[in-house]
Amino acid sequence: MNRGPVRIGLCGLGSIGGAAARLLLEHRTGFDIVGAATKEPDAVGHPLHEVVGSAAPGGPTVVGDLEDVLSADPQVILYATGSFLRDTEDDIVDCARAGVDVVSPCEELAFPFTRHAPAAARIDTAAREGGATVLGTGVNPGFLFDSLLVAATGVSWDVRTIRGHRAVDVSGFGENIHRRLGIGYTPEEFERGHEAGTIAGHVGFPESIELVCERLGLLLDGPVTERFEPFIAETPAPTRYGQVPAGYTDGFLQRATGYVGGDPFVQMDLVLHLRPESAGFKTVDSLAIEGRHPVNLTLSPGMDAIPATSAQLVNSIPGVLQAAPGLRTVKDLPAAGAWHDLQTHPFR
Repeated sequence: MNRGPVRIGLCGLGSIGGAAARLLLEHRTGFDIVGAATKEPDAVGHPLHEVVGSAAPGGPTVVGDLEDVLSADPQVILYATGSFLRDTEDDIVDCARAGVDVVSPCEELAFPFTRHAPAAARIDTAAREGGATVLGTGVNPGFLFDSLLVAATGVSWDVRTIRGHRAVDVSGFGENIHRRLGIGYTPEEFERGHEAGTIAGHVGFPESIELVCERLGLLLDGPVTERFEPFIAETPAPTRYGQVPAGYTDGFLQRATGYVGGDPFVQMDLVLHLRPESAGFKTVDSLAIEGRHPVNLTLSPGMDAIPATSAQLVNSIPGVLQAAPGLRTVKDLPAAGAWHDLQTHPFR
């Protein structure tokens, strides 16, 4: 069967979206990037490969509006502009209504049916009416603490508890991401920001835990609980944009717990730090499934968030293209796998 190249649009060319664009340009074939949009005014009007720093020339001229990308009639859009549905919902709905599939690293989109039920219903309705598929995915949520974890339970006799641990070196992130996470504050500022919601830490733990429990057929007692413990720099911590002074936060521990039957069934720990090894944290990803046949997985070194997330987005495209319309999760689609030529991929 002779099928034409898949038409791909891009919206958001930051650390994740830019990496996804480079991956497509340098390592994939069988598609045309028909449009690319960014909110960065200095990038508008320049070739895509120059904006994202790709060694492989190609792609359209970057524009400043999602509508311009939609007007190029893409079949699927990689939408990488934010972590929160309050900032992304309207654009995702516009894409879905236009019949364009969406793959996004928006963490709250990974499993929005509980905490963001009205947004989930609105997106799902728009996708079904438009004949589009919408998927939220990435490395976490999307892979490590949900897809990979659920797959690992497949060799378990029973699952009594689940424990996860991830330590990430975030020194390569930019200042805006650090500030959103909770790095570069006095202890007092950290506490105030956390209480006010301006310091969010890692977004996506509730989504991962809710997804896992639904996949295992278990009902959580209530909302996932989260606890934060800031780490205070004893000496100045270097970053890409200067130094975080001593006495300010250079990282934190975030723990999320999901209770089933009154017990902490799922517990996930995440350490985000500017210099984790120096602080005594080995950068690994680990999963421990306790039961009659325990399963323990350790990835060492742990996955690098930016290349892993961008790869998960790109590698999810074939599954999304063949999925039924609606708001989907990673449990609904085949596991993403690296592909070469999208034009001849069997999922098409």
